[in-house]
Amino acid sequence: MRIGFIGLGVQGLPLALNLVSEGYELYGFDVSDEPLATLREAGGIAAGSVGEIGRNCGLVFICVATDAQVLDVVAGEGGLLATAATGLVVVNHSTVSAETTFLLVERVAAAGARLVDAPVSGGARGAEQRTMSFIAGGDDDVLDLCEPLFRASGPTVLRTGAAGTATIAKLAHQVTIIGNILAMAEGMRLGTAAGLPPQTVKAVIAGGLARSFIAETWGDIKMAPHAIPIYAKDLENSLKLADRFGVEMPGVEVMRQQLESIVP
Repeated sequence: MRIGFIGLGVQGLPLALNLVSEGYELYGFDVSDEPLATLREAGGIAAGSVGEIGRNCGLVFICVATDAQVLDVVAGEGGLLATAATGLVVVNHSTVSAETTFLLVERVAAAGARLVDAPVSGGARGAEQRTMSFIAGGDDDVLDLCEPLFRASGPTVLRTGAAGTATIAKLAHQVTIIGNILAMAEGMRLGTAAGLPPQTVKAVIAGGLARSFIAETWGDIKMAPHAIPIYAKDLENSLKLADRFGVEMPGVEVMRQQLESIVP
């Protein structure tokens, strides 16, 4: 089966390269020439358009930045649904709003295709080191098809139920991780302002009950500036989902206000 991959950014490119290295025939597309050249050098096929991927591939991964980009890739003029044969499997790695995901579920099903929402966790480093976690929603038979492909980039595949549920789970995850970043930033700020060396504060937090991946890697992983607009979008989408279900999330409001000053 030919595989397509649309969106070869800091996270998408290593995910695509991992699939190529496992021997899959992969067509990739991006609006930038540089990642296409890298893909071609690794043995992948650089496509000239989304439509070319739709015409040639039976399963297509999407890893782009915004809801609008996902909708355009899937349902826009010359997009996947306009060019692909019936039975296409669309796997969306992009973290988008729940509203967008459920709209995609409807449009993809109406076109005789199948959707898997499979947001990822681990960032570019996780993709490069093949330690990625995949949160996947969809029919079990399609997830059975996708799971070996996911495992080219990481050992953890968490199934959440029907298509759309993984997006909800990922937003809950993002709220938690950004809250963790806020807590770590303020803990470090307090300890160092009182005269403790940063490495001492980090060691205490990472070695105690507050330990976490964020604590353990604080100072080693640089997320900003590319992470800030992504996290801002995730928090906004989380608030929209919370409003839909009548859930109060005052902490998310604080995270949104402090975002630019806490992301390392």
